[in-house]
Amino acid sequence: MSTPLYVKIRTGLEARIHSGDLPPGARMPTEAELQAEHGVSRSVAQRVLNDLAHAGLVVRQKRLGTHVAEGARQVNLLRSIDPRIGSAGIPGRTAVVSAGVMPAGKAEVDVPGIDDDEAVIQLVRVNYDQDEKPFMVEVAAIPFSLAPRLLEEELEELAVRAYFASTGVQIARSRMYFDPILLEQRHAVLLGIDPGVAVLRRRRLMWQPNGQIAESTAYYLRPDAIDFYVEYSEQNH
Repeated sequence: MSTPLYVKIRTGLEARIHSGDLPPGARMPTEAELQAEHGVSRSVAQRVLNDLAHAGLVVRQKRLGTHVAEGARQVNLLRSIDPRIGSAGIPGRTAVVSAGVMPAGKAEVDVPGIDDDEAVIQLVRVNYDQDEKPFMVEVAAIPFSLAPRLLEEELEELAVRAYFASTGVQIARSRMYFDPILLEQRHAVLLGIDPGVAVLRRRRLMWQPNGQIAESTAYYLRPDAIDFYVEYSEQNH
């Protein structure tokens, strides 16, 4: 089944917002401009902009037009677990805090299904928003046997799922957990906030077709940093 045209148009605009091409406050195309550019009816153009408004990505005001919402930083949770859907693409940069090989038992995250003495690659990164404010700490652990040359990559830009795809590592299933926790000192320092603050920890596990773990990653999010949502559309299937 082909993807509806309004979904394609909306997805393209979402990507421009998340990439920073359309920054907060930027004017969005009008309904008339969308009609002319894509050859669609007014109702289709209106639906595209209304969907973006309902997602909190834009603000629509009579006589003032449609503009990208201030602080628009939203992530479709399906993008985190379904490799068929594109990257979340949140604007900003990523900095590598540390990267190295260690026994699984000494990694900061649990790596289920492997022995404590099995080698894993641990990657710790911090994500910054467009104002250079840290909003997320990422701690990933990957079995060394699956990615022995991973540390040779440009780690600031590395997307684990894309790397697996490029190296022939198949992913059969992914699972996401959400835990409210009190922030530890090591992560609080990286986020620039006080330890002991209640934050949301997002954990992702990915498994290979043989049932072996491929990745275990924890994301520590600064309070109010990101709005998560789940959206179903035909493009996901």
